[in-house]
This record gives sequence, structure tokens and C-alpha cells, in this order.
Amino acid sequence: MLLRDIVFIFQGINGQFIKYNEESLSYIIDPKLDINRTTRDLLHRLTELGWLYKRVNEFVSLNVNDPSIGLVGQAFCSALQRELTEYYKFIAVLEAQVTKQVKGQQIPSQGLTLKRLLVWTQESLLKLRIMSVLVDCCKKQRGGALVSTIYNYTNHGDPFIQQFINNTLEEVSRPFFEMLQRWIYEGELEDPFEEFFVACDPNVLEENLWQLKYEYRQNMQPTFISTLLAKKIFSIGKSLNFIRYSCHDSDWVVTNGKAKGADKMLKYGDIIALESSIDATYTATSQRLLNILFTKYKLEKHLTALKQYLLLGQGDFIQHLMFQLGPGLSKPSNTLYRHNLTGTLEAAIRASNAQYDDPDILRRLDVRLLEVSSGDIGWDVFSLDYHVDSPINTIFTPQEMQRYLKLFNFLWRLKRVEHDLSSAWRRNTTSARSLYQIKEIKKEVNASRLVCSEMIHFVYQLQYYILFEVIECSWDELVTEIEIGKKSGDLDSLIEAHNKYLTNVTTKCFLGTSNNQNYLSRLLKIIGHILQYKNVLDELHNFALKETSIDSYTPKTERIWGYSNLNKSSNQNVRENFKPIKERLEEVAGLFKGEVVNLLTTLSHHHDTDLRFLSVRLDFNEFYQEVSKNNGNNVNSGKRMGGN
Repeated sequence: MLLRDIVFIFQGINGQFIKYNEESLSYIIDPKLDINRTTRDLLHRLTELGWLYKRVNEFVSLNVNDPSIGLVGQAFCSALQRELTEYYKFIAVLEAQVTKQVKGQQIPSQGLTLKRLLVWTQESLLKLRIMSVLVDCCKKQRGGALVSTIYNYTNHGDPFIQQFINNTLEEVSRPFFEMLQRWIYEGELEDPFEEFFVACDPNVLEENLWQLKYEYRQNMQPTFISTLLAKKIFSIGKSLNFIRYSCHDSDWVVTNGKAKGADKMLKYGDIIALESSIDATYTATSQRLLNILFTKYKLEKHLTALKQYLLLGQGDFIQHLMFQLGPGLSKPSNTLYRHNLTGTLEAAIRASNAQYDDPDILRRLDVRLLEVSSGDIGWDVFSLDYHVDSPINTIFTPQEMQRYLKLFNFLWRLKRVEHDLSSAWRRNTTSARSLYQIKEIKKEVNASRLVCSEMIHFVYQLQYYILFEVIECSWDELVTEIEIGKKSGDLDSLIEAHNKYLTNVTTKCFLGTSNNQNYLSRLLKIIGHILQYKNVLDELHNFALKETSIDSYTPKTERIWGYSNLNKSSNQNVRENFKPIKERLEEVAGLFKGEVVNLLTTLSHHHDTDLRFLSVRLDFNEFYQEVSKNNGNNVNSGKRMGGN
């Protein structure tokens, strides 16, 4: 009777003397049963098999037909059900043995005993223990996370347990590998229960396909797939969809998918073969995508065009544009009309080597007027723009194009300062004879020419640093990374290289992080002082022309001998009228030099060696160090005099 009870217990059924207690969640042997302690202990040990079976069977019965647990969860239930089927066969053998024994058809010495039963059930007991542990661990797991949980037991020291886990894992992971195969060979994400480590947002527009449509979910990544391999898998599927929908080359995706998917069935077991297959697919897909971007969509030409036009690399074009726009941009911004500026842009293209560029590149170049504020002039609102569309807008995102615009405005402002200073220098040089005829302002004219030379030196050196040491060096690094990426990279590496290039340029041009705002504000103050000084130079020039024209009407004898009372009075008037201009010249020159000294001081302590070297370039002969010392001496002298 005890043997029959135990066989019932093995099937989760209560026996005559042994029953399941819902409160204690264990099997209880009837205390009235008259058996010795050894037999009772044997029965307790045997009931563990029934308790384990009951737990596993309840889990399978509850979840096997529940679609909400996902495909991987159902595969897990199927694997457990398969093992339970083998267990049922074993129980059937035991029942047959017990039945024979009850009917006396079995030799007593060969009959089934509790001790023999304990030995025979050891393998089933071990399997059910493993299954029970897996059930406990995997109750709330789904998809890749469930696969990872089971995989964690593959490193068990017991070969039997290790083999059992591997067999289970091969079946459980089958839906995952089917999803993986469709993703890397077809770019299709067949994941109705969100179990894969790639998620898709169907509401994202095509233009944001690469950045936003797909999401990498690390919590669903099986642990037997490394993070590097998972990122490659993620990139493969994204690349296939980008080729299909953004580059409109679905034929290649279909042909490639059929060729590779037909002879390669992915499954758990050979991780090395899996990695090899994914690496080969990643390389082929990435190279195809980059090849399309660089050939069909002329990505390299677009990169060069942005450097040449928005970063002022096309010198002759910028010079023509500046020369033709200069007079108009000096007027109030509300007098500008976009169609007029567009015509000037086209004229500058025709007058420079830009005319030989690809027509598609030139078609994208346009004029943009920034938001107008009160008191703005044309220089403040004019900007060049470059239109990009799909698929190249994946690299040239709106955020990146905003950085290009920011850089253009800064470089254009420097170019404007250079243009104004050069114009003032040329005008004063051609008018030198007229200016020197007025002896009362000769000293100030000489001083203004020296200050103008300092400003020109500052602007030229700053431009050289930006255009050559920053932009050209960063460009060389970008080209190198692009060439490497064409062989072994993907679109993400290309985007990262371009982002690094722009970040490097904007940071070293003082336009990057908030830490650079102090340098930028000082630089803008210096530029402002230069423009102010140019305006005062215009006043000086106009004043000199006015005085020389008055002097031309003075009687010849008075101009020769200079003894007329009228001439003496005239000289006095010249000095009085010139005094405000002289004061402004000295004031603005002092402000300029003071800000340059402050900028050089902060640059000399910058952590970036290029920026420290810029301070050396701007003050190569230590001129501003002398200015700083003289200013300090003057301040100390003034303090001593005040104290006396």
C-alpha cells in the first residue's frame, strides 16, 4: 500500500496514508500509520519527487496556453513539458512494477522496495530539482532575459546538470534565434511580445529612422551574446532597414537575405560560429550602406562643401561674396531682401572657382536671414545655408547643421572685421598725403596706423589658427577616420567621427561648452572694439578730408608763410574739433589692448595645448606682456601719487 501511495504522490495525487497539506505546502504522512522511523524517513525523502513534480506541473499547466508569456516563455513551457513526458513514462514503468508485485507476478527478492525506489528515482529527482529551480527563477522573466537566466546555469560543475541545461536552452532559445535570423538577414523585427533586445517604434518618421526608430534594450540581451556582438546585431538590422527605406535599395536587401538565410540556420550551441556569421554579415551590410552614401548620395562631396562654404574654406568665393555684399550689409537689416542676396550669391559663385563644383552641391547653397532685432544691420542677420535631405540628413542632423551655422556666423564676423580693417588701412594709406598735411593730427594719425596694424595682426593670426590649426587639422583627422570606417566601420562610426570633428572645431573656436563662454565673451568684446575703432578711423578720415578741403581755399601766401591771424585761429579750431576724435581713438585702443591682454592671460593657462599656443602666436614678440607691465606700473604710480 505504501508503494502504491508513493507512486500516486509521484503524480501529484494524494494517497491513502500520504496527503498534500495546503497550509504547510508539503506532503504529510498519516501519524497513525504504524511504521518505524527509518521507513518514515524514506517516505519523506520520496515525497520530495512528488512535491517537485507538483510545482513544475502547476507552472506548465498555468502558462503553456498563455500567449502573454511570449514565444520564449512558451518554448520554456514546451521544454518542461517534454521532460515531464519522459517522467510520465518512468512513472508508468513503476506502476506496472507495483501492479505485478500486488498480483504476485513478481519474485519477492526482485520486487520493488522503498529503498530500491529511492535509488531508481535519483535521476528523475535531480531533473525535477533543476526544473523547479528554473521555474522559480524564470517566473517573471521574458524573452532574452529568460534565456539569460537559464544560460547562467550552464557553468555548473556537475556534467549532468550542465548537459540538461544546454538541452533545455537549445529549445528555449529557438524563438530568439528565429527573431535574430530575420533581423540580421532581412531587417525584419518579428517580435509580437517584445522579447528581443531590439525594439521598434512604428510612429517614428522615416527621416529619423537611424536615430530614433529602433532601440537597443540591454535587459533583453542574452548573456551568451557579448555587448559588442549585440551592438553589431543592432547595427545590421538598422542598416538593412536604412538601405531599404532611406536609400531605396530593397532589391539588395532581399537578394542578400535569401543568399545568406538559406544556408545558415542560427541556433544555440556554437557561439564561435555565431560570432563569425554575425561579423561577416555586419561587414557586408555596413560596407554596402557606406558605399551607397559615398557613391549614390555623394556624402564626401557634401562634407567638403560644408567645409568650403560654411567654414569659409573656399577663399576666392568668400572674397567675392564679401566684396559684393559689403556695402549692402552695412545698411539696416530691414532694407535687405532675400532675392537680392541670392542673386549676389550666384554672382559670387560664377566669379570664383565654386562654379566648377557639382551642380547638385551648388543648388543646396542658399542665403539665410537670421531673426532681426532692433538696431541690427545686414552683417548681423546674413548667413549662408546648406540644404540637406534624406538620407544624408542622418549625418547632417538639424542639431549638426545648427553647429555649422554657428561656426559660419562666428567666422563671417571675423571675416567682416578683416574686411573693414583692410578697407580702413587701404583708405588711410591712399590718403596719407592729405592726412599728413594737417600737422595738428599727424601724431595721432601715426598712432592710429600702429593700432590698426596691431588689430590686423590679431585678426590674421586668429583666422590662421582657426582655419588651419583647428579646421584643417580636424578635417585631416575626419578624412582618416572616414577611410578607416569604409573598411571596418558602420554608419554609427561615421556619425561619431563627424560629431567628433564638429565638437573639436566648435570647442577650439570657443563655441563649444559653457566653459568656453568666458573666452568667447572676451573675443567678442575685442571684435566689438575693433569695429568701434574702425568707425573712429572713418571719422578721422572724414575730418581730415574736410580740413584739407578748407585748407585748399586758404590764400596761397598764408599757407606758405603761416603768419595770418586767421591761420592761427584755424589751427586752434582744428585742435578743438579733433579733440573728441583723439579721445575716442585713445579710449578704444586702450580697451582693445586691455581685452587682448586679458584673453592672452586666460589662454596661457588653458588645458588645451593648441589654445595655449594660440596665446604665443598672438603675442610672439611679447608686445602685450610689455603693455601689461606698463599698465601695472601706471596703476602703481597713480596709487603712490594719490597717497602723497
